[in-house]
Amino acid sequence: MNATEQTRTFFNRLAEDWDQNCEHDPKKLSAIVTLANIQKGSRVVDIGCGTGILFNDILTREPSELLGIDLSDRMVAVAKGKFHNNSLRLLAADLFDTTETDFDIATIYNTYPHFPDKQKLAGKVADMLVPGGRIMIAHSKSKEMINARHQGPEVSKMSTALLPAERESASLTEFFNIDTLVDTPEMYIISGVKK
Repeated sequence: MNATEQTRTFFNRLAEDWDQNCEHDPKKLSAIVTLANIQKGSRVVDIGCGTGILFNDILTREPSELLGIDLSDRMVAVAKGKFHNNSLRLLAADLFDTTETDFDIATIYNTYPHFPDKQKLAGKVADMLVPGGRIMIAHSKSKEMINARHQGPEVSKMSTALLPAERESASLTEFFNIDTLVDTPEMYIISGVKK
């Protein structure tokens, strides 16, 4: 089983209980979406959307489209059961197999460590965004807490450790002008606009 299949299988197994087993501070989610600067009528892609943790906050900004993409078809199925909005479209797929383009904002919430090739991810996201489009990589916990969660024998095979935000952002600078770095005991954010 390759790494992509291993990751899909892992998250499919956890999908049904994901929302009950994961806690997300609503104020932090709102802050992340606010910092993404989503305007009314924007096209937004939520990469690694899972069960749609950011969807409520994004949809209150009235995007013309919100596309949620996740490798796990079961995570996407849970999200489909929770959200019924004409602006929302869901896709169970490997991000690198998609041909979606022309988005204003790309959010990557709590999934960044599961993309082993950060340079490849940055290039793919840049291809999906309009010029000046924003990438928002965010965790509502510290990098230390995220890294500790990914220490287990199974999870460590399908994730990479988060580096300090300033160092981590170096893999994005070929494609993005980074303008927001947050690396505190409360949150971890790297954000910038497409060059």
